[in-house]
Amino acid sequence: MNTLSRAITAQIFTDTETYSALRQQWRILLNSDRRHELSAAHHLLYLALLGKDWRKGFTPLTNQRKLANGAFYQWGLFRAMALFHSEQHEAWLLAPFDGLVMPEMLRAIRKLVPKVSPYTHPLAGFAPERLPFEAYEVPAMAIAATLPKKETAHA
Repeated sequence: MNTLSRAITAQIFTDTETYSALRQQWRILLNSDRRHELSAAHHLLYLALLGKDWRKGFTPLTNQRKLANGAFYQWGLFRAMALFHSEQHEAWLLAPFDGLVMPEMLRAIRKLVPKVSPYTHPLAGFAPERLPFEAYEVPAMAIAATLPKKETAHA
């Protein structure tokens, strides 16, 4: 699954005001001097919370010289994923959002975004313009819970 449905993102955001406030806060951040404090992990978190395909911000490496010298293992995607999933960096990851993104929201979205590393997805699995994993791993139970209930006809 590469994007999240509104029903799933509604489970993360308690109300539409928080969602709107987060988008406004992000806009302010990107137009301020604080934008230089934002890392790829912050961008990943923001896009994941909105349910968008966060993978679009990362392009697979294709330069053979860089790959031959080990650049794959130093790729920004892997650093961003490690920071995103690290509980030790939670306060740092949430800081730019000025209290709009709560730790519970971060924990909820972490469960949906797969842990990606050069050890879980080796170089051979990557193709030009294509990443070998989905943006979200949503359990079937969560998807079923968001579907509208079918009404049964009574005889």
